Amino acid sequence: MKLKEGSFEPHFAVALPEAYALIRSSNLTVHPHVARVILHGSRGLAGGYRPDSDIDLSLIVDTLQRPNMERQLQDILETTLNSWRATIELDLAVVFDIRNCGLKCFNQRAWNERACKLGGIDCFGLYKTQKGFNGLVTNAGIQVKRMYPCLRIWQRP
Repeated sequence: MKLKEGSFEPHFAVALPEAYALIRSSNLTVHPHVARVILHGSRGLAGGYRPDSDIDLSLIVDTLQRPNMERQLQDILETTLNSWRATIELDLAVVFDIRNCGLKCFNQRAWNERACKLGGIDCFGLYKTQKGFNGLVTNAGIQVKRMYPCLRIWQRP
């Protein structure tokens, strides 16, 4: 599904007009399993991007079938990567719930330790393609608090 201008979160255009214009013109397309799109990093609320900075997006998915999960994750990632039309490189991750917490932390702009009952380390599934690596990232010590600030830019209706 191609994300159209009116489908983005209203606060996105106000908070980050340059990133909003970039993404709006990028042909951002998501697989039907994607429930939310989260913007991180220097082109997000952290700021300070350079002209050659990539754009960091997390695709939050809510339904996966266990027998073919890795193939599904690859399809989800490829749907977005294959449709991307911006000159800015896309750093993309597919994120999925492994602890039945609903991944509410991705709806917050800033880390709130009290909101996470699981400790915030390696508490979600992650699938990435980056610099020759392609696959599930497990037990890597990923800390949720290091993802912040983040901004939900789209949510499936």
